Amino acid sequence: MNPMRWRILVGGLLILAGVFAMINAVTGIDLGGFVWAVLFVLGGLAFISVMASNRNHWWAAIPGFTLLGIGALIGLDQIAPRSANQVGGALVLAGIGVSFLVVYLLNRSFWWAIIPMGVMFSLVALILLDPYLSEPAIIFFLGLAATFGALALLPIDNGKRSIWPVYPAGGLLLVALIVGIGASDWAGYIMPVIVIGIGLFLVLRSLRTHA
Repeated sequence: MNPMRWRILVGGLLILAGVFAMINAVTGIDLGGFVWAVLFVLGGLAFISVMASNRNHWWAAIPGFTLLGIGALIGLDQIAPRSANQVGGALVLAGIGVSFLVVYLLNRSFWWAIIPMGVMFSLVALILLDPYLSEPAIIFFLGLAATFGALALLPIDNGKRSIWPVYPAGGLLLVALIVGIGASDWAGYIMPVIVIGIGLFLVLRSLRTHA
C-alpha cells in the first residue's frame, strides 16, 4: 500500500483503540478481546488489499486470510466462549485453507496450493464432525483423497492432466476404508478378506507377468 493508505490505516486503528479504551474507562467493560479481534481483522484486510492491488503479490493472501481467521476466533471467543472452544480452531484452519485456494485462483499454475488447501479443509471437517462420528479420522483421510483426486482432474502438467495424483488418492482412500472397517463390528472378518484379496492380486499379477 502507498504511504497515505498506511497512515489512514494506522490512524484508524489508533482512533478505534481510543474509543474502546474510553468505553472501558466509562463503563468498566473490558473490550480488550474485541480490540485484538479488530486489529487482526484489519491486518488481514491490509494484506488482502495488497493482493487485490497487484495479482503478483499472491503471497499476501496467506497472511491476509490467516489473520482474518485469527480475528474471527478472538471475536467469537468474546461473544460465545463455548462455541469458540468447539469450532475456534476450525475458523483459523479455514482461513488458511481459503488463502491457498485464493493463491490457486490467482495463478492456475500454482497447483501445489491445492494440497495445503485440502489439508486445511480436511482438518476443518475433522474438527466440526468429531462430536458426531465414532471414527472422525475417516473424514480427514477422505478429504486428503479428494484433494489428490481433484489434482488428477486439474491441468497441472503444462496444461495437461497428470496421472500421479491418482496413486496418493487411491492410497488415502484405502486408508480411510481400513480405518472405517476397523471401527466396525465386522473388522475381524473383513480385514482378513482384504488382506487375502490383495495377496491374490499380487500373486496372480506376478504369474501373469512371467507367463
